[in-house]
Amino acid sequence: MIPASGIYLQAVTCPITRSSIFTTNYNTGDAVASTACKRREVDSVVRIKNYSYAYPDTTQFAIRNINLDIETGQCHCVSGPTGSGKTTLGLAIKGLLPPGKEEGRISGVSATEDGGTDIGIVLQNPEIQILASTIGAEIAFGLENLCVDPAAMPARVGEALEAVGLDRPFENETAHLSMGQKYRLILASHLVMNPRLLILDEPAGQMDPDGLKKLLKVIQALKNAGMSFLLFEHNPEFLTEIIDVYWHLDSEGYLRAGHFKMSVYDPLRSGSPGSGRLGATDGEVVSVRKLTVSGADGSPIFSDLLLRVAKGQRVTVYGANGTGKTTLLRCLAGFVQASAGDVMVFGKKPVPRNLRGKVGCLFQNPQQQLFENTVYDEVAFPLKRYGKRRSAMASKVDEMLSMCEIGELAEFSPHKLSYGQKHLVALASVLAADPELLLLDDPFAGLDQSRCEMILNLLSRLNQEKGLTIIWACHHPQMFSGWADLEFLMKRGKIFAHSS
Repeated sequence: MIPASGIYLQAVTCPITRSSIFTTNYNTGDAVASTACKRREVDSVVRIKNYSYAYPDTTQFAIRNINLDIETGQCHCVSGPTGSGKTTLGLAIKGLLPPGKEEGRISGVSATEDGGTDIGIVLQNPEIQILASTIGAEIAFGLENLCVDPAAMPARVGEALEAVGLDRPFENETAHLSMGQKYRLILASHLVMNPRLLILDEPAGQMDPDGLKKLLKVIQALKNAGMSFLLFEHNPEFLTEIIDVYWHLDSEGYLRAGHFKMSVYDPLRSGSPGSGRLGATDGEVVSVRKLTVSGADGSPIFSDLLLRVAKGQRVTVYGANGTGKTTLLRCLAGFVQASAGDVMVFGKKPVPRNLRGKVGCLFQNPQQQLFENTVYDEVAFPLKRYGKRRSAMASKVDEMLSMCEIGELAEFSPHKLSYGQKHLVALASVLAADPELLLLDDPFAGLDQSRCEMILNLLSRLNQEKGLTIIWACHHPQMFSGWADLEFLMKRGKIFAHSS
């Protein structure tokens, strides 16, 4: 059985000989392969020769003349600008692209008897790959298709969960996981099936530092046993220990030899607190007192939170995947009700309809905020709802497209853009309404360094010129050190604050 989503399915066979079982002890990081599964000196898992691809609705190639050879046990990393075609390349290797114009060939990947291939792929947006309602069922889904003995499944599912650091009972619902936890879940659902090649799209964009450390350990063990990896990553500095070959996919879709380059962006260039801006005032925008929010099982996600944010302040909230950052932002927007305590936004309890035009929200999955058929109409969407005149609306939309550097995408469908480009479109739409409070939930996922700098510069300017209050949730706090007035750490159901 092969589901329409293209989730990876294969027989659990040796990644070299295709005949013996390949197992890994994730607890110790040791990988064990049968004697029939020893590596040859040179063995290409995937070989791409002069490959080009254009989507069915265009004649322009998204990726051009790609040449790539991935050998057994290697880890390749491809970086490149947002929208350059990295995900397209991954989908091409996996065989998931819609029929379009193709040139060249992709070879070296053998198919299994059920028509699947021995490649796994974890996409930037893990929500589109989740099929089951519970964690255990999601990871066991592939094992069921492989006809694995049901008695052997619990141990293998538990081993995969431990490998990715997702310490949750099998019966926990997938819908209640954070975006980072969902990424770990899909990663585990592929690891449990031992693919010959595993493609990871932006793992650093979705996983917290602890999760990346666990991922490093697992990848190194599996590399030693012969598994290969292809990473698409804007921030490879988190994964340098396991990367063997670097590539750069440029804005024209050409793949060239690359190298590791440490990010040198200084957030202070975007205006440090107090550097010529309006600054915070005495007006209190957000007041949270002894806030407690419980999960579906009744246990608190966090409890007794205290938070005060004045008008014009920049605030970052950071913490590990699943600590409650998204839930806190959704409370402030009025989408989640408190179990106990008080939340006040602009002096009133937050109700979505009363906050319209005053609070702008950009959440982790931009697809959930896109409605229209073109990028232009998407950015115009909130202005239409507020009854803006056509001339004023056109001027505002053009301004937002320019500010977010997506003017060339105005007539494109937002639903066909890259994950990072969707974030930029959603941000432009949110900012078009001129909110007074901006809630941002990890919008850097899928964005290259240049686009990250652009966003910080843009938000800093709006903060300086208009007194925009910004609350930003993330799991890599070093990206904002020195930029925020206040930094909050969420950990073990509590929040800890200090001035930056």
